[in-house]
Amino acid sequence: MFKIGEFSKISNTTVRTLRYYEKLNLLIPAKIDFQSGYRYYEAGQITKINQIKLLQQVGLKLETIKEILEKEQLEIVNSYYEEKESEIDEEMETLVKKKKMIQQLQTQLREGSDIEKYNVLLKVIPARKVASMRKKLLTYQDEGELWENIWKQIQQLGAKAVPASLPVSIYHDEEYREKDVDVEVQIEVAREYEGNREITFFNASEMLTASVTFNGSFEQMPQVTQAIALWLEFNQYQVAGPMVNRSHVSPGQEPDPAKWITETSFVVAPIDCENKKKSLEY
Repeated sequence: MFKIGEFSKISNTTVRTLRYYEKLNLLIPAKIDFQSGYRYYEAGQITKINQIKLLQQVGLKLETIKEILEKEQLEIVNSYYEEKESEIDEEMETLVKKKKMIQQLQTQLREGSDIEKYNVLLKVIPARKVASMRKKLLTYQDEGELWENIWKQIQQLGAKAVPASLPVSIYHDEEYREKDVDVEVQIEVAREYEGNREITFFNASEMLTASVTFNGSFEQMPQVTQAIALWLEFNQYQVAGPMVNRSHVSPGQEPDPAKWITETSFVVAPIDCENKKKSLEY
């Protein structure tokens, strides 16, 4: 047997850690001399220490490790490992996104802004009959579920979508929100139908918009909206309604982001220059 100091050296584990393992009932000394208080360990216990260290490197907490070693069930190890693997995958995805952002920033600093490549047009989205579904979503990423639901409801109700019409997403929040976002999706239909608790049919009003159509992923959105903002300032227009997206080629149609075609716009109105001048004088 080995005294705790000797065992500390031979197991490459600090005395403090060994005492902490004992406190958690994770690794109990093979023998305790209650008169002297000395702790003694056996060589075979190094196997358990190595198991503990390995499971810690995976990222498991000591409480979880204790449960695994006590039950000696590989299924528990696998379940915790799969959970940790999922967390690592999410972290890797986040790191890849951050790397792309850094590369994008480096390109902008090196080559300057490429805002000029986004052509802003003043467009009218005409009045039309639509099927509409509006809901508070946890995040913008949940919009796909809203689209799946509206198409399902349209099919169940026997409604007919207008061929070649563009689906429309409307973001109703008055300010930008990261969670609990107010999103409406619309599909143009041939006539009005009777709706239900989830879907409504009505005549959507005409909308005047400042619009940019771009190819590729939504990572470009900051540059797209900046281009629109610059256009509004230069042309004396103001935001007068929600942000509106129309999908020419959507993620639901094409899995490759490079092939997406999106038209992003804001409902706008011309600024009354005379009234603006008077307000500035005050």
